[in-house]
Amino acid sequence: MAEDLLVVEDVKKHFPVTRGIIFQKQVGAVKAVDGVSFTVKSGETLGIVGESGCGKSTLARCIMRLFDTTDGKIVFDGRDITKLSRANMRPIRREMMMIFQDPYASLNPRKRVGQIVGEALEVHKLGTASETKRRVQELLEVVGLNPEHYNRFPHEFSGGQRQRIGVARALAINPKLIVCDEPVSALDVSVQAQILNLLEDLQQDFGLTYIFIAHDLNVVRHISDRVLVMYLGKVVELAPKAELYDQPKHPYTGALLSAVPIADPERGRARQPIVLEGDVPSPLNPPSACNFHPRCPRFQAGHCDVVDPPLYPFGDGHIAACHYPLERWPLAADEFRKPAAGHPPAETETSAVS
Repeated sequence: MAEDLLVVEDVKKHFPVTRGIIFQKQVGAVKAVDGVSFTVKSGETLGIVGESGCGKSTLARCIMRLFDTTDGKIVFDGRDITKLSRANMRPIRREMMMIFQDPYASLNPRKRVGQIVGEALEVHKLGTASETKRRVQELLEVVGLNPEHYNRFPHEFSGGQRQRIGVARALAINPKLIVCDEPVSALDVSVQAQILNLLEDLQQDFGLTYIFIAHDLNVVRHISDRVLVMYLGKVVELAPKAELYDQPKHPYTGALLSAVPIADPERGRARQPIVLEGDVPSPLNPPSACNFHPRCPRFQAGHCDVVDPPLYPFGDGHIAACHYPLERWPLAADEFRKPAAGHPPAETETSAVS
């Protein structure tokens, strides 16, 4: 069994909301991430999915220590990095890198490709100038670019090529963990496939560990080993890939899966998508108890809006935060609206994180 490379325990990130110009007073807080816990084993890919605004990117930046957490603990490779100073974080940053969403905004337009990819090598003093240049050219070749592109500027490349430059930059110092924050969402389908195949090949060649954030559930299914579903800053379901896509337990996960396009036109026309009513609540004032209860078709008054569901275990590392989980899948729209009979067994009413 692979060891846990990353352990995230009850991490919270609340952004204060203040009022006043001279004398500012905090009047609330945006709960972007509100008590998220999970582990990532060495060599695996954890996919994170959810609607826009559910806290995926904020969580990624907390893991990378680009944001300081409000509460909770982050342990990387056996070391607690939650409160480390900037100086103490520097050697650890050699082992954690990030690929950003927008390939047009994540590269400095004033710097050449060689400077962008080799910057981490210079910061950590890993080699002379000639060695850095040779390393950068090798990385450009690894990600499918021409080593002669070393002296070009980012504006001379297409979107897919820019994202390859971002991948090369992330690989420059041989990290153990790479956080991919929607790395293919801004690319067309053919280029998406190239980048995904590249990431998989690099993982096999270098033994990398990925946290892969995306909206496209088909992309996540292709690349991930386990999938974590977030809603309004909280984990609502976590399971191995096959288990989550074949037998989702949380109604929110079921609604997301029902919206995934199907390649077979006949099956696609026969399927009835599950449409959630209403909008995502504001993280400034989230609903009581279960955050999903105002939109949940299986909502039961006096229970879902009073008792916050823990992450119930369903076996084989599958956990979901729902009092009335889905019993079988796929469901027809009317079946989706029927709550499960009774509550989960008493022995499962404990929080569990896999």
